[in-house]
Amino acid sequence: MDLHISLSAEVLFHVGPVPVTNSMLTMFIVMVGVLLVFTFVARRATAVPTHGQSIIELIIEFINGLVEGTAGSKKQARRLLPLISGVFIFILFANFSGLIPGMGTIGKWEEHATDDEGHGEVTIDADHSATPEAAIAGAAVNDNDEGDDNGVAATTDDDGEGEHEKALVPFFRAPTADLNMTLALSLLTFVIVQVAGISAHGVAGRIKHMADPPFLFPIEVISELSRIISLSARLFGNVFAGEVLLGVMYAMGAAIKVALLPFLFPVVFMGLEVMFGTIQALVFALLTLIYIVLAVGGHSDHDEEHAHDGHGHAAAGAISGD
Repeated sequence: MDLHISLSAEVLFHVGPVPVTNSMLTMFIVMVGVLLVFTFVARRATAVPTHGQSIIELIIEFINGLVEGTAGSKKQARRLLPLISGVFIFILFANFSGLIPGMGTIGKWEEHATDDEGHGEVTIDADHSATPEAAIAGAAVNDNDEGDDNGVAATTDDDGEGEHEKALVPFFRAPTADLNMTLALSLLTFVIVQVAGISAHGVAGRIKHMADPPFLFPIEVISELSRIISLSARLFGNVFAGEVLLGVMYAMGAAIKVALLPFLFPVVFMGLEVMFGTIQALVFALLTLIYIVLAVGGHSDHDEEHAHDGHGHAAAGAISGD
């Protein structure tokens, strides 16, 4: 069975001129879910933590330890903890959302028109194609060989001038399996890094910090811009490849049809996807943290040194005054 894979997110409806895709819809659901769960647990926090409170505290303490170890000072860590923990938690649950049953398999059928030779020319939005799971769930072959085995059902017009294929457009798709979403996260990181660098050194100081020595300035600019591509492509590629891999494993398990093997075969790969989803969320958050620390460039260390020198001079003055 051929898999019908869509790299782009499918458009579900429009709000005015703004198209709402299935990945965008899932993103809002993940955001609302995370906010509700964390608000509920925070308002009912107790001295003896419950199971849910313990899990959330474990996540926050883990991220706080990484931020403090990387930032180098507790003052800087307190500033960065909300951002880094927010990025990590959102990406983590966005990655896990692709493993929820029904993701990519619950949707609506839409007709596509093909030409006389069946080349599959689509008359509606070209983005309306099925995800791997949707292709598996929606594969149809009719008795007259009018349909193909790639997740679409084909029918022929009465006049025989063309065919109409029906493809399943899923309602839900993992947000990080959409390149637009990962690109937006990368752009957000890029802007925050520049704002942090300018806040620490000023505009001239930020340029001087990047041009030390001066001949490295063009390389630094290219490096800063290339981070947008690397961050977005890495996260998107791993999550999307994981969804394709799960789709292939489900198809292979369904084709084998030996006892419980179709159900047990994909479980191993779902466990791997949980691990990879956690790693990718951690990598994105850590890289964001490292880029900010590099942009600040020891600003907090200089402040601490000046404060330490000030206390030292004050103590020396007090001693000499005595």
